[in-house]
Amino acid sequence: MDWLSFAVLLVVGVGAACQVLSGVGFALVCSPLLVLTLGHDQGVRTVLAMSIVLNAVVLIRSFREVRAGDALRLFIPAAVLVVPTVLLAGAVRTPVLSLLAGAVILLATGLVVAGRQLQWLEGTRGAITAGAVSGIFNVVAAASGPPVALFAAQRRWSPVVTSATLQAFALPLNMITFLTLRPSPTDFSGLGWAVAGLIAGTVIAAAMARKVPVGVVRPVTLSIAGVGGVTLVVSGLTALI
Repeated sequence: MDWLSFAVLLVVGVGAACQVLSGVGFALVCSPLLVLTLGHDQGVRTVLAMSIVLNAVVLIRSFREVRAGDALRLFIPAAVLVVPTVLLAGAVRTPVLSLLAGAVILLATGLVVAGRQLQWLEGTRGAITAGAVSGIFNVVAAASGPPVALFAAQRRWSPVVTSATLQAFALPLNMITFLTLRPSPTDFSGLGWAVAGLIAGTVIAAAMARKVPVGVVRPVTLSIAGVGGVTLVVSGLTALI
């Protein structure tokens, strides 16, 4: 195993564990590395494909806690913006996309870190805004979680309700985004270590779910996401100079 394979195994495993334990975090942790190593388009599609599997796993375990009405209110504006964002991204150079993806991840991470009451997330307007931004983030960096996580935090949902509802929102959104990005068979070639990390992280986290507090998972997720976002920004800038 070379260092890159080990990095993929470790990062995907940590991302899967974060998603299982807290309901968000997989894309923030994994997207920077996979976009950097596979290229923007294939990296985003790969993260989306693995996210779909994780969304389904977490949702099966917690579907009784889903707030279906809120999940739908978030999903509709997100889904509406997927196709326009894909068309716009298709006209942009790859280094610019890497730069943009890194900036999106850093912005998303910063929003989660802020975690304060935000008036613009109140009411129906808040659901539309959070959903719309999530749809854009999902196309650019496969990172739809932070805006809707802020929406959930604003309403003070319990961790279980938050996790379940965000999976119900993200599962169909990830499927639509993945299909709109036109996946190809090459997206799944050479991903043995990523799949191994996905399985290992999911199994280990599921076994430890009741023993590990979410407060421990959050700083790990945000730290890795921040480092990954900076890496993508630097690589994009370097390619453009």
